[in-house]
Amino acid sequence: MDNERQIALKALLSFRKDGSWPDLHLKQHLDGLDESKAALCANITYGVLQHTSLLDFYIAHYSALPLKKIAPLVLESMRMAVYQMVFLDRIPVSAAVNESVKLIKKTGNARAAGFANGVLRAIGREKDALPPVALPTVAETLAVRYSHPRWMVERFLKLFGREETERLLAADNAPAPAVLRVNTQKGSAEQFAADCEALTGEAPVPVEGLDNAFTVTKTSALLKSDLFLDGRFSVQDTSSQLAVRVLDPRPGDRLLDVCAAPGGKSMLAAQYMEDRGEVIACDLYPHKVDLIDEAARRLGLAAVQALCKDATLDTPQWAGRFDRVLCDVPCSGLGVIRKKPDIRYKDEKELASLPPLQRTILRNAAACVRPGGRLLYSTCTILPEENEDNVRDFLSKHGDFALVPFAWRGRETDGMITLLPHRDGSDGFFIALLERRA
Repeated sequence: MDNERQIALKALLSFRKDGSWPDLHLKQHLDGLDESKAALCANITYGVLQHTSLLDFYIAHYSALPLKKIAPLVLESMRMAVYQMVFLDRIPVSAAVNESVKLIKKTGNARAAGFANGVLRAIGREKDALPPVALPTVAETLAVRYSHPRWMVERFLKLFGREETERLLAADNAPAPAVLRVNTQKGSAEQFAADCEALTGEAPVPVEGLDNAFTVTKTSALLKSDLFLDGRFSVQDTSSQLAVRVLDPRPGDRLLDVCAAPGGKSMLAAQYMEDRGEVIACDLYPHKVDLIDEAARRLGLAAVQALCKDATLDTPQWAGRFDRVLCDVPCSGLGVIRKKPDIRYKDEKELASLPPLQRTILRNAAACVRPGGRLLYSTCTILPEENEDNVRDFLSKHGDFALVPFAWRGRETDGMITLLPHRDGSDGFFIALLERRA
C-alpha cells in the first residue's frame, strides 16, 4: 500500500495531467492510513497546490536545470520537499529531503534522484534565508509570492488596490476556520455549546452577527460524534448562513432553492421556518439531489423536498408561487480558494461563459417569486461581472423588482454586499436581496 507521500504525489500528478480534483483522489486512498498520516498527506497535497509558484521560485534559484526540463514526477517530488521544509515546522529537513528522493528513486532514475538531492539539500541549508521574491512588477511579485495566476492578481489589484489585494491573497493561503450551524429543531445553541465543549474540551466561539453559529478548531471528533450523526449541527460557512439570514424565511413560507446542492441553505431556511411550510430544493444532478435528501433526513427536516431540476429551464407552473427564492448560481468560485486551492488554476477564458448562464438562472428564479416576495441572488466569487453587474442588468430589465437594503455587522448596504476572507472571516461571497413589488 502507498504511504502518505506517495498518495500525495499521485494526487498532484493526476491534477497536473488532467485536472482531476485532489480531494476525490485522497478520499479514495486515505482509508488505510491512520489519522495523523492522512492529515499529513492532505496537508502536503493542498499545501503544494497553494504555494506552487513560490516553491518553483525557490527550486529555480538553486537548480542548474530550467524547471521545464525537470521531469514532472521529479519536480512534483521536489515541490513536496520544499513545501515541508518551508512551511511545516515539525518535519525535519533531512526527512523531507530523504522521503522525496526515495519517491524519485522508485522511478529507477538514479541521476534524477542525485540532482534532486543536491538541490533540496542546498535549499534546506538556507531555508531560513531564502531569496526574497522581487520581480519587475507588483502583479508578478504578488503572483509568485502568493502563488496565484498573474491574470487573477491583476484583476484583484484593479478591484481592491495593492494593500487589500495582498491581504486577500494571503488569506487564500491560510486555513479557513470551521463554522458550525446548530440545528435548533433538535436543541438550543447553549446546549450544543456545552455538549461540544464536553466532547472536545474546546469552548466553541460564537460567530458575530449570526445566531446559533460557532467556530471551532477540533472538527474531526465532532464530525464522528453522535452530535453530528443525530443531526444536532452542520458545517456551514458564515457567508452561506448570512445569505439565509438576509432572505429571512418565515414559518409557513413557500421557499424555492434553485441550485441547492449540497443543501446547506435549504436546511437552514427550513430551520428559520421551524420546519413549517415548503422548501423545494433543486439540483441538476441526481446524485446531488440524493445528498440533499440525506441532509434533510439527518437533520429531521420534513419541510424539505429535493427535486432534480435544470435551473436554466423555465418552469411556468411555478410562476409567482413562492414567498422566498434562493438563487445561488454556479460561479468561478474565486471566493473559496482557501478551501479549494486548485480553483486558482482555472482558465480565465472559461469564466466568460458564466455571466450569461447566471443571468438565465436569475431570470428564471425571479419568475417564481410572488408579488411582495423576495429573491436572494448569491455567488461564492468576488468578480463584479458575476455579481453586481448581473444584478444591475436584471434590474434594468425587470422594473417590478428592487433592491432591499440590509445591514451586516454595522455595515449598511444598498441591498448588495461582497464579503472578503481577510475582512469578514468568511468565504469570499456576494449577496443581493431583491423584492418583487406587489
